[in-house]
Amino acid sequence: MSDKNIPEGFELLDRNSPFSDLTGPYYEKRDANGKHEVLGVRLRHEHLNKLRVAHGGTMMTIADNAFGDAILAHFGKPTSFVTVSFSGEFLAAGKEGDWVEGRVTINRAGRRLIFAKCALTIEGKNVFNASGVFSVVEK
Repeated sequence: MSDKNIPEGFELLDRNSPFSDLTGPYYEKRDANGKHEVLGVRLRHEHLNKLRVAHGGTMMTIADNAFGDAILAHFGKPTSFVTVSFSGEFLAAGKEGDWVEGRVTINRAGRRLIFAKCALTIEGKNVFNASGVFSVVEK
């Protein structure tokens, strides 16, 4: 897929992560202040399972990346954190060529723990929900 198939307002995101290079490419849309707003991925053949729909691990990985971007944006400075808990609900299947958007809501960000929810959508339809708890790592 070429960048011509990427919705307006999204720009290629360099995640500087070998794993993300395998599971992307990822795109980001920022708000008027330049802060992360939405993570986007165009589903490719490599994202599919043997049924030719998005692999569950793909959807979980997109959500996990969306969580990370939203948490970093929330703090507004380099912050280290690790996943403590992650749960997901598969609501509908994604197909090759679908544009997936991930939006995160931070429910609570304390000094040690962050609680958040993520919704993945395709053409405005909710296809996957996740909730996560993340632990802030002191350097």
